[in-house]
Amino acid sequence: MKTRFLNYTIAAMATLFIFSCSSDDDVVLDTEKPTILLAKPTDHAHFHLGDVIDVEAIFKDNLELGSFKIDIHSAAGHTHKTANVKWEYKYEEPITAGKREHLLRHSIQIPEEGIIEGDYHFGIVLLDKAGNQTTTYIEIEVGHGDHDHDHDH
Repeated sequence: MKTRFLNYTIAAMATLFIFSCSSDDDVVLDTEKPTILLAKPTDHAHFHLGDVIDVEAIFKDNLELGSFKIDIHSAAGHTHKTANVKWEYKYEEPITAGKREHLLRHSIQIPEEGIIEGDYHFGIVLLDKAGNQTTTYIEIEVGHGDHDHDHDH
């Protein structure tokens, strides 16, 4: 009786092992990072106070995109000016499920006053559904309306 019970137990465990191993065959491990093609703004673009920064980028992933963040912060070190503050902008958005490609069009209003003019880092952080991350940063300049620099609108 013990031998028959032992044979049934071994047979049941072997069956469970075979079925549990075969169910993992369809899992695809995503280790490939998504890509960012930033068309606007361009590196070292100049903007005046009150301007709108038009952002255009194409995001791609081999399997599925997840979300993105836009981050703008001062590129300058510590300053002793107290009247103005260093401008910061943060924006985050999920990307519609199942998409492998996404066209980003986004507008950012630069404050007309109250911020420190100068160089700023403009960054995009892109995540795919598996958590793989790609980051791109450029530098932009925010300055007085009397500069002769070209806009990147």
